[in-house]
Amino acid sequence: MLFENKKRVALGLAVVLLLTGVVGYRVYTNIAGNKARASQMTKLQAAAVEVAVVNRRDITPLLVFPASLEPVWSADISAKVDGRINVLTVGEGDVIEDGAVIAELDTSELAAQVMQAEGNLMAAKSSLEQAELDYRRYSALAGQGAISAQVLDTARTKRDLAAGQVRSAEGNSMLLQEKLNNATVAAPKRGVVTKRFVQAGTFARAGSAIVTVADTTTLLAKATVGESQIDDLMVGSMVKVKVDALGGQEFTGTVTRLSPVAATPARTFAAEVTIPNDQGILKAGMFAKVAAPAKVHQGVVAVPESALVLKEDQKTVFVVTADNKVQQRTLRLGYMGDGWAEVLDGVSAGETIVIAGQNKIKDGMEITPVQGGGK
Repeated sequence: MLFENKKRVALGLAVVLLLTGVVGYRVYTNIAGNKARASQMTKLQAAAVEVAVVNRRDITPLLVFPASLEPVWSADISAKVDGRINVLTVGEGDVIEDGAVIAELDTSELAAQVMQAEGNLMAAKSSLEQAELDYRRYSALAGQGAISAQVLDTARTKRDLAAGQVRSAEGNSMLLQEKLNNATVAAPKRGVVTKRFVQAGTFARAGSAIVTVADTTTLLAKATVGESQIDDLMVGSMVKVKVDALGGQEFTGTVTRLSPVAATPARTFAAEVTIPNDQGILKAGMFAKVAAPAKVHQGVVAVPESALVLKEDQKTVFVVTADNKVQQRTLRLGYMGDGWAEVLDGVSAGETIVIAGQNKIKDGMEITPVQGGGK
């Protein structure tokens, strides 16, 4: 019996020792894990990041406006008279000179009308000549008292009427001759044919467009400017024009017109930028972006755009405190561009901010600052 009791006591002690060992092992592993995590956290908190001191600088805002390119001159060319087009000498894309023949109309009917008008003019002149002779004869007889004053007045009236008929016949002859001349349609100035509306053989009405001719050696970039930006533009200032269709190629233009009155209800102004296009690289109808420098913002607090961190739709920066910890601050920004952001509120000149490595840190963490050059 005594032996059984000792055996039980020994077994209980063994169980207690085993449990104590298991618990001790778990405590040890937990402590070791906590130490490892603490060590890792310490390394993370002391992540090396690039920092720079916030300074003041001059910033020149760049205003960008969408625009469309249009010819500096464009006109629909039409005939001044009705007629069937016998010859059409140009097609779309052809470059034509000032006075070049574009089309020739059928002139057979007009030529006949001119001949008829010339015959009527000759008849009217003959009638006037006869009336003038009669008036002179009656005037001599009246001086001798051979005819009454009424007969002389009648002769004078016939002469004046014949003179009026001559003037009318001359006017009609000139009108028909001008129509005959206008049967040849010529270009009013040098340009390129941008559109052809009819084919040879078509009956053209007076005033109906045959072709459109445009001067594309100079183009206009027509942009819409908001009322808050119109004061930043001046006629005569040089601007850059970028065309996406040409791989973002840039051209230099000049602001040549600013609308003096806003368009309602949008309260916007029209601006025209003249762009030389002697080589014909630009095409009318292309979409462009006009970039114009605005008034300089002098001595403003500015941070590199690379320092900005987006947090819940707000732009922030990490500011380095005296104990090498970071504080995330929300900024109120002005103009952003050319790699810089104008700060209206949030940080001050002289403070140090993180400009690279923000993905390794969070608010309140300790860092190892590495001085960067900034820009």
